[in-house]
Amino acid sequence: MGEQGDSRSGLRLLRSGISRRAFLERAGLTGAAAILAQIPGFLAKQGWLEAALAAETDLTRDTLNGLVAFVVPGPDAYSKAQGQSSKRPGGIQAGTTPALIELLDRFVGTSEGPTLPSSGGVATLLNGLAVDVNPAASSGAFLSPFARLSFADKIEVFHRFEQMTEGSELRFVSGILIGAVAFLAYGEAGVFDPATGRLKGKPVGWTISNYSGIAEGRNELKGYWQGRRSVHTSKRYHVKRHARHH
Repeated sequence: MGEQGDSRSGLRLLRSGISRRAFLERAGLTGAAAILAQIPGFLAKQGWLEAALAAETDLTRDTLNGLVAFVVPGPDAYSKAQGQSSKRPGGIQAGTTPALIELLDRFVGTSEGPTLPSSGGVATLLNGLAVDVNPAASSGAFLSPFARLSFADKIEVFHRFEQMTEGSELRFVSGILIGAVAFLAYGEAGVFDPATGRLKGKPVGWTISNYSGIAEGRNELKGYWQGRRSVHTSKRYHVKRHARHH
């Protein structure tokens, strides 16, 4: 996310609601509002709209936890359940899920209005496709079918969704979701304090990307490779000069 000044301004936009379009442009989500607004219609065609309207907050959060673990696996239960995890902290530890819900609901509206938050629409879409991919996902350890899927089955969910929406703008929803999760997981949203405009701790994204933090400048030149004390240009890169004929 770069230097602190950039991250602060982006996160202030995320919570202020002053410049919705500006934030979406910075997050690479320009046009996402119009595209995600089509989800209710898609759910209605599949017979899933009523389920979306009745979805509980816990189910939505559980589903999006499964999505966050899919994009940026970590040592959490969702990552382990899908068969792809990491010893290093991942998107769940970065606080990505609440930030994603806020982004979807506050900055990306739907044509159905406030009764169908975008986060609930997205969760219903993922769960509906999850049961189609693997009927056994209708029951299990987690609240949501999508969170119960293996990593490979989650890939198949997005594959089928893209097939079903081929030729329409909705086909890009998969990219929008994955891009938004990655943007938030590697950013500072999980430790940003909106009251002070400062970070409360080291963002997980800095750890998993090996970013050493804010600095006025960096001493990156640590010497020549393999302890060499000098270098010279290889002959093959020498510029050949042609003699001039008088």
